[in-house]
Amino acid sequence: MDDKKHEGWTNFETWAVATWLKSDHKKYRYWYSEARWHREEAPQCKEVREGIWSLEDAARRNMADQIQREITQHVSGVGRGAYAELLDAALGNVNWEEIAEHYLQKVKEATAPFGPVIFNYSRAQAIADGALVDITDTAREAGIRFHTAVTEAVWRNYVAVPAGVAGQDELGRLWDIIWMLRFAILRDTRKASGQINFQLVVRNDNRGVQEVTLKAQCGPGDDAEPVITIMLPHED
Repeated sequence: MDDKKHEGWTNFETWAVATWLKSDHKKYRYWYSEARWHREEAPQCKEVREGIWSLEDAARRNMADQIQREITQHVSGVGRGAYAELLDAALGNVNWEEIAEHYLQKVKEATAPFGPVIFNYSRAQAIADGALVDITDTAREAGIRFHTAVTEAVWRNYVAVPAGVAGQDELGRLWDIIWMLRFAILRDTRKASGQINFQLVVRNDNRGVQEVTLKAQCGPGDDAEPVITIMLPHED
């Protein structure tokens, strides 16, 4: 393929797929989560154990294969004919490894030993990248007036519905978090602390519920306005 020549990407086809994935927040969160998984699983890759690939090679190539496979399956229902052939030709020009590397780099930045670099990784960028999920509109319905977000880990573990779990939906699970936060704020007597731990019950399987603890921090946003971030207890 030629060197980068379209909006910083290898070609138009790669840019188009990458932009499509980023335009849908759920898709972006999904691939961000998959990038984390590929980084964690890279040491178990056969080619890494045999010294053929580096950890970075394994994560990038395996994730690229997954993206290509799932995107190709997603568009496979268009039938045959000129349109399908054009689509196949376009997808054949996509640099899948470049797209994979984009997500892997975002995960690397967010999980660096000292956290993301604050001066060039704003809250707005974190939301755009899927590291944070903006829930401000729903929070305001509950009377929380500040901009509010949850971390990707909170969304993945306690908002997204695990596969096969009956009687659950994302909005209901999100409201559980917001209401328990609101009650915790109302009960808090240390309002100057800027941090509250609160509990809620969740059901991540069909056997029963469990109590979990989350942490909410209130601090300055990109423009020094107060913002709330809900995270797991060990997250910063």
